[in-house]
Amino acid sequence: MKKIPKIIHQTWKSENISSPFDKLVQTWRDFLPNWEYILWTDEMNRKFVQTHFSHFLDKYDAYPTNIQRADAIRYLLLKVYGGLYVDLDFECLENIEPLLKGASFVAGKEPDWHATRFGFDYIICNAFMASIPNSDFINFLCQRLINHSGGKVVNNGIDILDSTGPFLLTHAYNAFDNKADIQILESKTIYPIGQWEVEKIKKNQIPKEMEERINQAHAIHYFFGTWFGE
Repeated sequence: MKKIPKIIHQTWKSENISSPFDKLVQTWRDFLPNWEYILWTDEMNRKFVQTHFSHFLDKYDAYPTNIQRADAIRYLLLKVYGGLYVDLDFECLENIEPLLKGASFVAGKEPDWHATRFGFDYIICNAFMASIPNSDFINFLCQRLINHSGGKVVNNGIDILDSTGPFLLTHAYNAFDNKADIQILESKTIYPIGQWEVEKIKKNQIPKEMEERINQAHAIHYFFGTWFGE
């Protein structure tokens, strides 16, 4: 089996990353010093789609929200280049390479409460994903992305989650037959806190139980949700 390439992909509107994202970015570069790092801007992303997925460009441009384009590009980048895609509001706490061994695709489950809230058994988040180029699953996922209507922004953002976000990823995983070399990490590994707990960190009011969860994790996603205001 091919190994996941040592490339970190992140995306932002421009090359100017503000605080605290810049500090979080540095944690990935510190713990994975021998990995190539690429920050994809909105301009670079559109050129990439135009070059590699010209048949998808009209739909990409027509998405009603920027987060749908940001969601879509991460799958397409992994299909072409492979590597690790990770959101800017993610902090690396230790080397994550052991989590990727022997897998063609790796992602992680969100905290159970997130799944319960939406009536899912689990939700596989798209904020941290690693893949070999053109893995069977990433190809399957990208085809579902391209085939999806895209939709309008209704239903309190659920259609965004369903058309390009974690719901799309979760449904694709459930529908994919050959899961043997796909690694889905438990939430404690890279999603040790829930969206509702972020304020405790901001206020530095972290209960002991929550601190223990964080200390046992390889990474932590802060669920800043900057896309909600777009």
